Amino acid sequence: MTVLAAGADPVEIRWQVRRFDPGEQPGPGSWPQDGWVAAVVPGSLAASAAVVEAYGVPALAEADHSTWWLRGNVILDQPLPRARLVLDRIATHADVYLDGQRILRSDNAFRRHVIDLGALTAGPHEIAVRIASFGETPVPRKPRPRWRSSLLPDPSLRWRRTPLLGRIPTWEGVLPPVGILGEAGLRARPRAEVVSIRTQVEPAPDGWTARLALHVRAAEPLPVEVTLDGERLTAEPTLEDDGAWHLRLSHDVGVVSGDDGATLWWPHTHGLPRLRRLHVRVGGETVLDRRIGFSHIRARREDDRFAIAVNGVDVFVRGVVWATTDPLGWTSDPAEVARDLDALVAAGINLVRIPGTGTYADQVLRELAAERGLLVWQDAMLATFDPPEDEAWLAELEAELRDQLGAWGGWPHLAVVCGGTETEQQPTLMGLPPERRRMTALHDLLPRLADELVPGAIHVTSSPSGGPRPVSIEHGVSHYFGVGAYLRPLEDARTARVSFASEALAFAIPPDPSTMAELDDLGLLQAPDDRGRGSAWRRAAPHDRGTSWDFVDVTDHYVRAWIGRDLGDTDADTDMDAATRGLTVEGWEDLQRRTVARVMTESFAWWRSSLTPTGGAIVLAHRDLAPGPGWGLIDVIGAPKAPLLALPEVLAPVALLLLDRGLDGVLLEAVNDTGRPVRGTLRLEALDLEGDAVLDAELELAVPARGHAQVEVEEALGGFRDLGWAWRFASAPAYSAVRARWVTDGAGEVRATRPLLPPTIPTPTIPTPVVAPTTTD
Repeated sequence: MTVLAAGADPVEIRWQVRRFDPGEQPGPGSWPQDGWVAAVVPGSLAASAAVVEAYGVPALAEADHSTWWLRGNVILDQPLPRARLVLDRIATHADVYLDGQRILRSDNAFRRHVIDLGALTAGPHEIAVRIASFGETPVPRKPRPRWRSSLLPDPSLRWRRTPLLGRIPTWEGVLPPVGILGEAGLRARPRAEVVSIRTQVEPAPDGWTARLALHVRAAEPLPVEVTLDGERLTAEPTLEDDGAWHLRLSHDVGVVSGDDGATLWWPHTHGLPRLRRLHVRVGGETVLDRRIGFSHIRARREDDRFAIAVNGVDVFVRGVVWATTDPLGWTSDPAEVARDLDALVAAGINLVRIPGTGTYADQVLRELAAERGLLVWQDAMLATFDPPEDEAWLAELEAELRDQLGAWGGWPHLAVVCGGTETEQQPTLMGLPPERRRMTALHDLLPRLADELVPGAIHVTSSPSGGPRPVSIEHGVSHYFGVGAYLRPLEDARTARVSFASEALAFAIPPDPSTMAELDDLGLLQAPDDRGRGSAWRRAAPHDRGTSWDFVDVTDHYVRAWIGRDLGDTDADTDMDAATRGLTVEGWEDLQRRTVARVMTESFAWWRSSLTPTGGAIVLAHRDLAPGPGWGLIDVIGAPKAPLLALPEVLAPVALLLLDRGLDGVLLEAVNDTGRPVRGTLRLEALDLEGDAVLDAELELAVPARGHAQVEVEEALGGFRDLGWAWRFASAPAYSAVRARWVTDGAGEVRATRPLLPPTIPTPTIPTPVVAPTTTD
């Protein structure tokens, strides 16, 4: 039974940790008393500065190969009847002891264990957790996997239920999680428990019917008080066959219109993220006090494509792949998570995807994302490996998913439940036929549990999946790196007919200069000469195993493609090299920032426009894991990078998209995601090579609610001008940019600028050679 409420405030536990060699077998009562270091719980080993100082980062990077003991000291001032111990996500192979007696064995770093202990006497007690090394915890060698992971060299991780992040050799900056990653609390078991919460929204003749279903279980017939935003909801507990008293409440919130902000939860780009307070008291004791929400989320899968609709409205998804804010200590600081989410919301992002390489969304992320109107895509923690068909392994996976999916009860923003990262892509790209790509975990277990536990969420077999092959770009959900790792021209984002990119637009992005200065002050910025290939700085750029390139090379390709354009028809690369020879490292990094910002904004502009069929795209990734040119939109110290600061222009709820269609000229498309029409005065300008406005026009523009409107820019400016120099009747371009400003009656001032030329590169200073005078006789 999933328990959603754990009861009263926990008793304080003071934790210490000590490392032992794998062969050592001390335990409670026989271990040495020296060498213990104060530990932070929840968190991995490196969450404690004292542990880092005692053992050093290199030892913690190899923590899987040692045995670790955590011991927690508790002093009870009075007896604790009905004692309960909650241990959430112990990484990884662990035995738990209370006062020297083993009470739990866990081999799953994603489980939430709730252990009823009976009565504890007043006085001291000790909770001890032994975390075994991987070497002393063997996994089956047979049956052999149908394929090997290209991401991880350790095949034993296929069997171990533990995060892969921190164990991926080409992703710098992360330590493997070892410790208690979630709640570790000793408390009194409550007199009643909330077993499940479900909020449901269904179509009705006049809009929507919103319904709350609540299940509370108690050992005795106690009075139950349930309120929703202060409104008393009535139901009576009944005695059932298990000998317990159950309250099963079903409450209709009422029929609401499609855009009713008073009841429904919306992604922030499309409405208000309305949450409501649910309070449950049983026998005078509060057993639940939290917020819930109501939404209707469905997939649009016409023609084998994929899109998401919320409350009956198609939502263009602009998302990010979430990365932990603490890659060393694996803690979840609410202030830091909130800061990152706020930066994403400000950029127009409306979804975060929790990938199968890390760990599940915790309570902090769930609540803060709901508050801010962010949808969540939750992967099962599976990635690239062949999931075993072993019955015991599948049973453990089911218990894990029940723990994790059950915790989503009542939250309105879980959009997608997915079978992991590249779980189907790996065998597909190795050429395996469909019958050898069928996996019980993905194709049987997860859809069954998703339907049972989170019926309001969309199920996706894996990321990517769908279409004639799981890696199809035009069907289902894809990892689209045509513009990106596969070095396709920028136009490919428009012509590839991307259905829905559940991963896209990964580039190495240098932090902004202010962050570089701060990293330098902290001693984390390598000297310019040490930023080349093989340096610690360059290793922070992710790369695939076995490749000779990394994502800095990807970014540099698009810098050259952009700068080299129009510099010369015969040898653009040579001209570009000549133009950039003599640039400083800082100058080149500035070009990298500007290039990635351009690539991302232009790709998103096409995908969001009505000219492509794309339902959304999710950028890889939200945050860097190490100092350096990582692929995060936020750097390692939490500062937004250049692309994130540029994205609001194309991702805001009301935006102007300037689209260069080549020979068809520049099109302006105004988009309005809000539930109200937007109208106002639009001013268009074309700038000459000096940046001065030489053409302008003013017109009235109105866009309906949830709608689009288009303006032919050249026609508005007076007729054919070949703004983008596509026809090339002139010997050189005449215009540098198109600029738009829309002063609206409800969305404020909306701006957009479309560069038509590559950026100007400063001419390097070349010393004048000294020429010796000539003489004549």
